[in-house]
Amino acid sequence: MPLMMEDEMDMEDLFGDGAGLSLPSRPPSKELYQRLDELRGSGCCQGIAWSKWGSIAAIASNGAALELRNLRCHPENGTWALSEPTVTPNFSSALDGGPLKHLSWSPTGSDLAVIDAAGRITILAVFSSLNKPSLSRACGGDPADDLHGIVGCYWLNIAPYPPNRPTILHGPGVKDGPNYKYEAQQGPVLGPCHPSPSKSAFVCLTTNGLLRLLWPQNTGKWCESHSELESIVSSDDLITHAAICPDKTGTLLIAFATTSKQLRTVRALIEWNPMKVDKVNSAQWALNPTIKTRHLAVTSWVHDIPSDTVNASHMESSMVQLSHLEFLPPCGDAAGRMAPPTILAVRSHLPGSTSHYNQDVHTTVDRWEVREKPQTIHPAFEQLSSRRNSVGSQPGPVVYLKKLESFTVNKIIIALETMNIGKILFLAYADGSVEYRDRLTMTETFNDGDLDRVWHLSQIGFSYPNDDPCLQVALSPSYCSLVQIRNDGKVNWKQLDYQLTDIGSSMEDGLYAGVVAALSLSCATAVMRNVNYDDLLATANKHATAQFAYDWLTDLSRILKVHMDYSEESHHDVLVRNTTIQLCLCIQNSLGFKGEFNPRTFSGKFAWLVLQLRNIVVLVTMAANLNVPQSGPESDKKSPLEDPEVINSLAGSVRWVLDLLAWLTDTLLTLPSTLPPTIDLTKASNLPLPELLAHLHSTNTISLHLLLSSPTRGFLTAICRRLQHLDYIARKAIVYPGVNNTPNPQNVNQNSQHQTAAPSPALRAAYLQIATLTSDTILRIKTMETLLGSLASLVKNAYASNNPPLSGSQPAEKARNALEIKMLFGGSFPDAFKNVIVELFKKEGLLDAVKEEMIDPAKLFFADFTMLEVDEDAVSVGKRKALGRTMDCFQKRWLVNPEKISLSPSSSSAAAATGAEGSSQTGNANVNASLGAAQDGSGVGSGGLMGAGGRQGARWRRCARCTAVMEDVLTQRVALQWLVMQQRRCFCSGYWDTLAPGETLA
Repeated sequence: MPLMMEDEMDMEDLFGDGAGLSLPSRPPSKELYQRLDELRGSGCCQGIAWSKWGSIAAIASNGAALELRNLRCHPENGTWALSEPTVTPNFSSALDGGPLKHLSWSPTGSDLAVIDAAGRITILAVFSSLNKPSLSRACGGDPADDLHGIVGCYWLNIAPYPPNRPTILHGPGVKDGPNYKYEAQQGPVLGPCHPSPSKSAFVCLTTNGLLRLLWPQNTGKWCESHSELESIVSSDDLITHAAICPDKTGTLLIAFATTSKQLRTVRALIEWNPMKVDKVNSAQWALNPTIKTRHLAVTSWVHDIPSDTVNASHMESSMVQLSHLEFLPPCGDAAGRMAPPTILAVRSHLPGSTSHYNQDVHTTVDRWEVREKPQTIHPAFEQLSSRRNSVGSQPGPVVYLKKLESFTVNKIIIALETMNIGKILFLAYADGSVEYRDRLTMTETFNDGDLDRVWHLSQIGFSYPNDDPCLQVALSPSYCSLVQIRNDGKVNWKQLDYQLTDIGSSMEDGLYAGVVAALSLSCATAVMRNVNYDDLLATANKHATAQFAYDWLTDLSRILKVHMDYSEESHHDVLVRNTTIQLCLCIQNSLGFKGEFNPRTFSGKFAWLVLQLRNIVVLVTMAANLNVPQSGPESDKKSPLEDPEVINSLAGSVRWVLDLLAWLTDTLLTLPSTLPPTIDLTKASNLPLPELLAHLHSTNTISLHLLLSSPTRGFLTAICRRLQHLDYIARKAIVYPGVNNTPNPQNVNQNSQHQTAAPSPALRAAYLQIATLTSDTILRIKTMETLLGSLASLVKNAYASNNPPLSGSQPAEKARNALEIKMLFGGSFPDAFKNVIVELFKKEGLLDAVKEEMIDPAKLFFADFTMLEVDEDAVSVGKRKALGRTMDCFQKRWLVNPEKISLSPSSSSAAAATGAEGSSQTGNANVNASLGAAQDGSGVGSGGLMGAGGRQGARWRRCARCTAVMEDVLTQRVALQWLVMQQRRCFCSGYWDTLAPGETLA
């Protein structure tokens, strides 16, 4: 008997067919039968969609309202989860167009098409908050007719800027010694596109064959053009499913299926016909588009199935009903050639009864390639020409559909999306499982576990936990998590996770290095596609040790070729515009955040302060350098620095910066006294840099990195210069010669029309705040600027005098950039910096010079730096908790934490909309009014709240990524409104959630 267990015995041979055993699956649910009937009824019935910005829209269970959610970090402990749904009002009173049926986000990430059962299209726009939509296009003008039901739709791609700029896909990461070598691929952006590089247009096809084009004019108004594809003369001609994709010729390809089981293809050309106006920018020309169509090829989507793959159930009635129709655009193959457009027809089968003995469940996917073949003319036709020297034109190519091999899976497909510039198909099944397939061969991929050639987290063992049955699925824009609508109607977020063992702790561990590579590739691709990557942060947060954050950022900086070296820059405009620095700091900040009252990691604390500092530099720079057009009769532009509301808003930032400079000085002055005796900052020979770095990390002392890292030193220098400029303007406004003084009679009538108007009392009072802050500061701004300038010179000399020199050649600059990257990510200082550190701390060194110029050293000792929120000892944290306040990251003032209130029945109609089928609210006008109320902050239940800082009716915005808070500022003042618009995203580049009145969490 033991002989049967020999090693060479193949257990699969025991069963003859080489196939493994599988356990019987659970019987299909009643909800799945209903969902499949809905999919077979017509195309365009996707009830959940995830935008590029991270907003997740879902149709409420009653089909009458819309729910908006997003991923958000919890301010209490730093964990990630879905936000609570924000519910829009009912879209119509008696549901004139039937229940809501389909959702589709534009590639801009800001426009959402909401389609009801009658084909009426509402377009919502998201601007400053993921959960605060406004109405862009009402559906009231669309006919409420079943024949106008939408069966296929598509948003046009965004025109690349600059023109012909390709889409970048980073990957794969190929193991090269101890590190990965990162490759990249690219694909074209296929047209047609809206003429404006920032806008898209919506194309859809109706049951009766009407091709509709909805597009925004340059004024923002949505308009419509249409063309008839089919002349419907019988019910057999009605269209049930359609799919649209772009082609390399700049046209649209349309495939549609009819009730007579025909599969037809059409090419559509959009001519925008801009109405040219002399001396007017082309972006402002009005559009008057027309659509031209041409029929291409026809076949039947019911075909003879090969006998070797068929059983009786294949030919049941359910198998001659489509559940999905997809049109895949052309894409590049491995050899760099363009693969042709491909049509996918999905047919799913469920058993006719739910008995235990009839559980045959499967899906068949049929494929056709759209190909062209040249036409040839018989030579005899050339002799029919009546003109001796005439030349006949060669006819164009003929389009035909080439049938490819079908494949069958023993599951029900409920979602199908493309990823990796169209090269990979993502398939989601009703049992909760997912698959990735190669677009060309349809073989499974991302399942080999190959750590030597990494593409995606799923490839190296990460999976979605708990395969719970579901009805609908939407994949995240970064392709690394998904949301489901489960059988009970609830929305569930699932993220990739490694569930076997620990991934390791260093780059020497193969799996650890593979995870770093996969996250780096996914993040880099998301950044290049300008999509939200919060789910990547949530996944990385589970493994977020300080070393993991450092390794991830290091590899990401290699892929994106990040420039971090500003040691030789005297102007800081390039530094401020470097968004990759903001990206890296954002990741540091997110992975280092453990809750608002818990200590941050070293790199997290460092990044959090630098991001805020950068934001203030941007705000003050914009306020000082840009002019804002005025509304109303005033046609002139006005500087924001002439508006007292703007100055009042900047006053908190000025105080925050002055406190930061003082705190920075204080920590540097006390650092030597906290060091172990083995470290001496005054002697280069007795300065072990690894031990110094370990001490700084153990005590969370980031001040030395802030000064020695060239980007952060640049931000500090930039804000010192801008504050000195602001202080100069403030003092000039306060002592304006025409205010409270007798005017000089010699100047009264000279060029009076060019005289600068005297500042108003409100403006002078606002500037008085600025002057008071800069006068009473612990440390003069000029003193800190001198220190920073001296350090910059020392650093430059240290790089030049290093052996070998770290300046003067391209390899040296590359090496210097690598050293700066290490410092910015919280790593070690270069050996060349030993003398710089000594010059800073030695007796009569740079810090002693600062101490001598200090206004009052006692002020520094007793200073209260609570508003910086950097002190992490128990006493300081307890003091902040007792305040019951939260810092406004825009105006840098404390907001009083609102008391949670319960909405009255009359003011919670939006929330109640999901539970009432027959709401009394009225149509589009009501939607518009309700959405508008939500947008201006005076909507549901806001009255009577004493909001932030005592301002009545104030609502909060909270960043979904870093949990920072700002007041939802509402003002009629153009300059301040413009400045607030610059805060459309948080300082960490995350998106906002607008909180309900009385709430502090989305």
